[in-house]
Amino acid sequence: MKRTIGILVAMLFCIGIASASNVVDVDMDVNSGSVDIATNGFDHSTWHPGSIGETNTFSGLGDFEGNYHASEGSYGKLNSFINVNSDVFGAEFVMTDYQYFNILSANNNRNVEGYFSAYAGGSDNVAMNLKSVGSMYVWSEATNGGIALQGNLIGKRAWTTKDDILKSDIYLSVSTTGLASISNSAAWGWTNGGIGSSSANYNGGTRTIIATGDGTYLQQGFGANSLNFNGFDFGAGSAELSATFFGGMSGTYAMSSN
Repeated sequence: MKRTIGILVAMLFCIGIASASNVVDVDMDVNSGSVDIATNGFDHSTWHPGSIGETNTFSGLGDFEGNYHASEGSYGKLNSFINVNSDVFGAEFVMTDYQYFNILSANNNRNVEGYFSAYAGGSDNVAMNLKSVGSMYVWSEATNGGIALQGNLIGKRAWTTKDDILKSDIYLSVSTTGLASISNSAAWGWTNGGIGSSSANYNGGTRTIIATGDGTYLQQGFGANSLNFNGFDFGAGSAELSATFFGGMSGTYAMSSN
């Protein structure tokens, strides 16, 4: 899809209405325009027929190209993939995911809902390469290893609620005059669980931040019952790391809460 300045491309997909084999596949080549995609997964079982187990969205603004792909699994789950890169004039990318574990788990009704958002933006070399894979009890983003987000400003947040009360919450962002990236050494990354948990370290591996230039780094975590924050174990509570840097930064982080 080629679009010029001022043209909005908007798409809404509700897959899974007819069968559990529906697929959304969108190739994008946008010049100074925007794309908005929303994909819903519907339960085809006898547990919650027609109910939405997961919703995934992508928004892109600026000058970019790439692909969005989503397919439906059991109990309203989705497998969604976004791989986009900016062209010379830069771009902004946002991906969100919502998980309703009452539906996804079929019969494990704990009233837990999960949320995830990721952002990458800047004037050049902006990238978002994320998978969103739901299952009955655990949802996770993934990259198969490598860079998940890249730009002048990048950020991720994962959180859960139980009976509409915040249960877990983890957040990270980097803003720099140079270029920042976040990457995973293993496939799986940030995760929400059906018990009301969030983690940046699902299934092992390390999580790395690298940035050039001058900027700020912010990392936050909250757990209604427990919190692990960069190797420190806490009971219920919150933690925050905020830093200003000059001449770049690099390091690893770890967070999990419930």
